[in-house]
Amino acid sequence: MKRRRQTSLALAALGVLAGASLLAQDPAATPAPAPPSAPAPASASAPPLRLTDPPVLSISRLSSENPFGTVAESSASLPPKPALPEAVLSTSLFVTSRVDANGKVLTVRRARDPIPSASADTQKDLSRWTFEPARKGAQKVAAWAPHRLDLTVEMDEPKIEQITLTSITPATPLAVPFDWGPDAAWYDTVKAPPPSDGALPVEQLDTLATPKRTPFPDSYKGPFSCRFWIKVGAAGRVEKTIPIAASDPVLIAYFRKAMSGWQLRPARVKGAPSESWNELAVAGTFSYSVEIKQIVPLRKGI
Repeated sequence: MKRRRQTSLALAALGVLAGASLLAQDPAATPAPAPPSAPAPASASAPPLRLTDPPVLSISRLSSENPFGTVAESSASLPPKPALPEAVLSTSLFVTSRVDANGKVLTVRRARDPIPSASADTQKDLSRWTFEPARKGAQKVAAWAPHRLDLTVEMDEPKIEQITLTSITPATPLAVPFDWGPDAAWYDTVKAPPPSDGALPVEQLDTLATPKRTPFPDSYKGPFSCRFWIKVGAAGRVEKTIPIAASDPVLIAYFRKAMSGWQLRPARVKGAPSESWNELAVAGTFSYSVEIKQIVPLRKGI
């Protein structure tokens, strides 16, 4: 009985194994593989890429007409004898001198000269200056000595040989202004190259070269010329001036002061007085006397 029961159990186990084998061979019973995962959708916060054409710069053209021009029935005109009085002016000459270790001037450069008509005499006298030499530590050294000479100029009444006032029309070419701004603005923008002649730059000195003997031209007489664009108001007064050319920049201040007192005949447009722009050209002879009021050493090369 015991052997028969063992045989029955063995046959039952074989049956289970056979059934499992048939299930493994049945394709319908094999589970389908999991489909590949779909790619994750793009983040909703990422902006889409956009292709754009580079911007196109528009081309603008200047007007062919002069914006200062006026079409007038009659132009502005000067008074019969414009007043050109004597005047006292203040101006400055910027100069730098190459001074050796003994205080002798070897070279002079006028960096900004308000009276270039007198340049020959000015250069001659500046070359005759003597200095207490510059020092580096306790040693006397060769160096450049930049200075500002503050001048007082007493102008005599100019002798006018030619003076004209020409109306600016829409067809008049634009003029280039004469560039002579304030001294401080000029000095702030100066960038002198370092010396290439062995002299020490002024920025490296402990003690600057000091002028001891300072001859200077005390008078000048000679020809001059200058041109301005001036705005004459409807009341016949000069309201604005633009310097176009000047043989001596000191004349700009003189003529601006003189023009402020002129009474002109204004231009007329549609039968009524009207403002207008005009070119004033003046030539003649002028004379002046000059005095050095102050010599200011500069701590920057010019």
